[in-house]
Amino acid sequence: MSKDLNLKSLNLTKVFAGLTKKYGKHLAFAAVLAVLLVYILVVFKISRLASAEPGGDQSTSTVITIPKVDQKTIEHIQTLESNNTQLHALFGQARDNPFQ
Repeated sequence: MSKDLNLKSLNLTKVFAGLTKKYGKHLAFAAVLAVLLVYILVVFKISRLASAEPGGDQSTSTVITIPKVDQKTIEHIQTLESNNTQLHALFGQARDNPFQ
């Protein structure tokens, strides 16, 4: 007896035709049911993620971080700005429209 599988001997077209003849009228119902199940799973996942709380390893200090600039650095930038007219214009433009 041969252990090789011969796909031509299975005659899949007859098997598929028999299945569609037997269950063809239920195919639309099964497709609608599958779409509804996927929709329910997506809505459930969205609602679970919307109500999720941060884990124990996350703290509020790591979520909101405010950068701190050294006072010496601020003074150095201000002296450079006052000495250079191009930098003064550049900083003035950045203050007027910071998102440009």
